[in-house]
Amino acid sequence: MPKIYVLASKGISLTSRLIRWWQWGFPFTHIAYCLNLSDPNDSIVVEAWWNGVRYGKFSEVHTPGTEFAVYSVEVSKSQKVQIERFLHSQIGKKYDWLGILGFPLRNWKLESKDRWFCSELVFTAFKQAGVELLKNTHPSEVSPRLFLKSPLLQFKYSAKLPEVKNGIQRSVAKSTTT
Repeated sequence: MPKIYVLASKGISLTSRLIRWWQWGFPFTHIAYCLNLSDPNDSIVVEAWWNGVRYGKFSEVHTPGTEFAVYSVEVSKSQKVQIERFLHSQIGKKYDWLGILGFPLRNWKLESKDRWFCSELVFTAFKQAGVELLKNTHPSEVSPRLFLKSPLLQFKYSAKLPEVKNGIQRSVAKSTTT
């Protein structure tokens, strides 16, 4: 069975700080799907970002030095294809600001059709392919904290996005625990 990868990051923006506060200090505030891990310190992802669902290098929109962890999930070849096909079909769709508002209001029905926040997008991709990360859970109620409670996720490694100083990229060592 092939493994697919999910990235969880510890954002440092104001939005990330609010998400961390809402999650009672839980450090991970963002979830992305890894399409390519050929550069383990800067993978190619599909993610719901504040301006919509995007495809590209993780570093293109995240702050240098951002910490992240990579998790694997075993799925069938068919499920992998379904997950990635779904994610590609969502690129360009808008961010689900209304859905995010549902968290502090404790109203998970405040979601917008065809709009996504990060963990909702990735969770839905798995769910529509028949991979139940969490049973009896609606995608609009899945925060990064809840997403990472899935028993199907296996921690692979943690790292930081490289720092850039004076136009020179400094690589940051990763720690592995597999």
